[in-house]
Amino acid sequence: MKRDVLIIFFLAIFFGSQAQTLTVSVPTVTATVGQIVYIPVKLSGASSSGMPISGANIQITYDTAVLHYDTLTNFYSAMPQNQWFFGGQLGLVSANWLEPSLNTLAIPDNTVLYEIKFHYKGGNSPLTFTTVEFTDAQYNLIPTLTVNGAVNAPVVFRQVTFKVDMSKENITSSGVHIAGSFNNWNYAQTAMSLLPNSIYQVTLTLQENVAYQYRFVNGNTISGVETVPASCGVANGTGQYNRQITVPNHDTTYSAVCFSMCSHCPASVSVTFRVDMQNQTVSPNGVHLSGTFNNWNYAQTLMTSNGGTIYETTMTMDEGTYMEFRYANGITSQQSETVPAACSLNGNRYFTVPAHDTVMTAYCFGSCTACGTVAHYSHVTFRVDLITQHISPDGVHISGTFQGWNPAATPMINSVDSVFSYTDSLLTGTSVQYKFVNGNSTAGHETVPLACASNGNRTLLVPANDTILNLVCFSQCDSCVLTGIAEAGRNDFELGQNFPNPCSLVTNIGYHINREGTLNLMVYSPMGRVVAVLFNGPCKPGAYTLAFQTNSLPAGIYFYKMIFTGEAGTQLQSKKMIIQ
Repeated sequence: MKRDVLIIFFLAIFFGSQAQTLTVSVPTVTATVGQIVYIPVKLSGASSSGMPISGANIQITYDTAVLHYDTLTNFYSAMPQNQWFFGGQLGLVSANWLEPSLNTLAIPDNTVLYEIKFHYKGGNSPLTFTTVEFTDAQYNLIPTLTVNGAVNAPVVFRQVTFKVDMSKENITSSGVHIAGSFNNWNYAQTAMSLLPNSIYQVTLTLQENVAYQYRFVNGNTISGVETVPASCGVANGTGQYNRQITVPNHDTTYSAVCFSMCSHCPASVSVTFRVDMQNQTVSPNGVHLSGTFNNWNYAQTLMTSNGGTIYETTMTMDEGTYMEFRYANGITSQQSETVPAACSLNGNRYFTVPAHDTVMTAYCFGSCTACGTVAHYSHVTFRVDLITQHISPDGVHISGTFQGWNPAATPMINSVDSVFSYTDSLLTGTSVQYKFVNGNSTAGHETVPLACASNGNRTLLVPANDTILNLVCFSQCDSCVLTGIAEAGRNDFELGQNFPNPCSLVTNIGYHINREGTLNLMVYSPMGRVVAVLFNGPCKPGAYTLAFQTNSLPAGIYFYKMIFTGEAGTQLQSKKMIIQ
C-alpha cells in the first residue's frame, strides 16, 4: 500500500535568539487527498532564560473547503490536555490555556504545544493566526510574533522594494546596503541604489507570507548598521532590534524610512526661543540660552533684544526633537533661571519641536507665566481603560512631570469596569508629559505608541477650562480595540446581574449561551486584581447559574467579567457586585 508522505517546511525568522519575545508558528505542509494532517503549533522564547508564561489564547483560521477539523492532540506534557479549552468550527480553531493556581510555566524553545488534527479534502488552505495572546506572572501581555503556515500552499515569490532616507547621515565611500535574514546578514552583499533626495532603494525577490528581519547599513560592515528603535523593531536577543516585514500576496514598495528611525526623516524647522527680562537687571554678558541641544553650554547661544525687554534667538531643529532648556542671565550655570515645578521637568523647561516653524511665548524669566500675569489653574481628569490588560494587584497609577515621575505616588480610581481616572489641578498653558502605570513601579509603565508620543510620553497642553480627557486604552493612542471582536449587534451570550446583590455569604451569577464557544468568567477586586476564576473552558448553548462563595472576601465593590470566544470573534460583558 502506498504510504503518504508529510513534508514540513519550518520558517526561520530569527537573527540571534528571541529572549524577550515569544514566537508561535505553524508549518507549511504538503498532503494528499484523504490524508489525516497533523499541524504542530510551536512556541519559542518561553524557556527558563526567556519569559515564563501564565496564560495563552491562540486562534488559527483555515479553509473549510480544504480541511475538516477533527480535534487537538499530542499535548506538551507540562501543559496537558485537561488544562486547555479548545474547539474548532467554521474555519476557526481556538485554544485557551491558564496555568493552574495562576502560576507560570517555562517552556523549552521549539516546543510543540499541541497538534491540530485535520482531514485533507484537496486544495490549498492558509493557516493564519487571528489572535495570539500570552501573559506573564503579572498577567501583562507578552510581545508575540507569529509565523503563519499552510496546507499544500505553493511557494510564491514577490518583488519587494525597500527604501531608506539617508538625508540625516554622512554616507561612507562604501555606499548603503541592506542586511537581513534573506542574505544571511551579509553587510556587504546587497547594495542599494541612490535616488534623488538622498533616498536609497533595492528590490528583492522574497517568498510570500514569510517573515523577514533586516536593517539598513551605512557602509558595508557591522559598524555601519543602523540602530532600530524598539517602538518599530523586533528584539534580536542582543539588546538591539531588527526591522521586520511579512511579504504580502502582491509585489510591494515600502515607503522610505529614515535611517535609524521608525518613520520619515524629520523636517528641519525654525524655533524661536523668547524670554521676558523686565523684572531682571540684565548681565553685562547678556542673556543666553542653554540646553540639551548645545550640551548645556551657558556661553554659546546669545539671545538678542527686540528693542524692549524680550530677548530671543532662532535655531534650526528637526521636527520631533525633544529638548530641555533654561535661560541664563549671564554665561554661567549659577546665573541660569530657577524654573518652577509647575512647568519644569528635571528642573528645566522642556519642548518637543513640531512639524512647523514655531515662535515660543515669552514667559517671564524664572516663571511659568508672562510677566505681570496671575497664574490660573484648571482641573484635568485623566482616564485610561485597561480592559486589554491583567490589572496589577498594586493598582493603577499615573506618573508625569506634574508629580515628579513617581510611579507609586498617584493612584487612579477604578470608576467603572476596567476604567481608571485621576483629577489634578494644573497650571493653564503649561505642557505636561505623563504615562499610565499598571502597578506601582516603572516596570508597569505603558509603552506609548510613536503616533501619539513625545519623548516616549503622552503630552497635554493644559487648557484654560476644567477638562475631562478622552478615554484612551493602556499603551494605545485611542479607545480600546480588541482583536476578534464580534460584529456589532450580535450577542452570543447574555450575562445576568448577580443575586442577591448586595450579598454577604453567597451570590448567584446567571448567564445564557446562544452558541458554542469558550467562556471565561472572573471576579475582580476594586483595584482590578483577579480574586476568583469561576469558569474557564468550552461551553454549549443553554442557561446556566453559578454559585459564588463571597464570605472570604472583604466587604466592598467588585466586578465580574465574562469573555466569550466563538466563531464570530470575542465578546465581553461585565457587571458590578457589592459584598457586605
